[in-house]
Amino acid sequence: MWKKDSYDFSENQYHIFIKKLIIFILFCIWILFIYKISNILIILAFALFLNVLFAPFLNKFNKWKIGDGLGMILIYIFIILFLLLTAFSIIPIFIKQLSILIDISYTYSNNLLNAYNEIWVDAFHIPDFLKWFLEQIDFSQILNSLKENIGQISSFVSSNLKSFLTSGAGIISSITNVVMNFVLLFIFTFFIAIERKEIRNFFYKILPNSYSSYLLKKEPEVVNTLYNWLKSQLILWISMFFITLFWLVFIKIFWIHIDEIFTLALIAGMMEFVPYVWPILALLPALAIAFWMSFKAVVIIIILYIAIQQLENNVLVPFVMWKTLSLSPFAVLIWMMIGWSLLGIVWIIIAVPIVAIIQVFLIDYLKRK
Repeated sequence: MWKKDSYDFSENQYHIFIKKLIIFILFCIWILFIYKISNILIILAFALFLNVLFAPFLNKFNKWKIGDGLGMILIYIFIILFLLLTAFSIIPIFIKQLSILIDISYTYSNNLLNAYNEIWVDAFHIPDFLKWFLEQIDFSQILNSLKENIGQISSFVSSNLKSFLTSGAGIISSITNVVMNFVLLFIFTFFIAIERKEIRNFFYKILPNSYSSYLLKKEPEVVNTLYNWLKSQLILWISMFFITLFWLVFIKIFWIHIDEIFTLALIAGMMEFVPYVWPILALLPALAIAFWMSFKAVVIIIILYIAIQQLENNVLVPFVMWKTLSLSPFAVLIWMMIGWSLLGIVWIIIAVPIVAIIQVFLIDYLKRK
């Protein structure tokens, strides 16, 4: 009897072990499956977020008898035109500044070579105790090689770089993955928007009644928060564009001649979608242009951008954001850095609306508690 009970007990343990092993293997397979499709899941999550973001505009289009499909096409056209305008504004600045850098380097190396040929090692203004060592080095050959290489680079930039950047033939292999991800994002967003009502109803049906009723109650507030954020960003973008354009025209008339004022103003407006760090990002291209002009131009540009940033922080942002969004800058910065480390630069752009959505539920939770 004891042997039979012992046998039954060991057999039962064996079956329990097999079940646990099968569950563990299935769990590992599930984790591996999630890892393999993690890129698709991230794209899908962004597509859902964009649909929530575009929902107020699609609702407006519906009131004007425009369907969701045509509404998404109109939104896509606006986004594509904006990106093209940005690209064709920034690329010429990049080409011009790179060409200036190469030309200056070529001129400097040529002057240095001539000075070396005339007064030898003394052209470098080095201490006397190092002259003996440097006299053993053939700087003439080194400088000639540098001059020839810079000349070849300059020739390449002037003849091939513009077509290289325009056609993208030389960089397709390195950005294929990024392009495919954006294409998938636009495709997912478009088809989710077409079936957004059915997907929304299905989502609420699969949730427990308590959760679905709560989310249904908070949905208008979430959509309204995202709509207010996007509306405020567009207002800030347009305002910063015209403010920066006005003052750049002003300093062009009275102090320094900058040709790329439209592009610099466009960059300043675009950087409104990157909160709290936009002054540095917007200042860099303006500073790069002023650097090759004069020290006076650099000082004027720095003072101008600091003044514009103070005007934005103390007047424009409080006025535009009044009664729309009230977020902690510290919370947004922390969320931006965490998201950036996980999902890259795109997360920085959408950090503010994500924090705004979290705040909607957090405030409600704190009130209930």
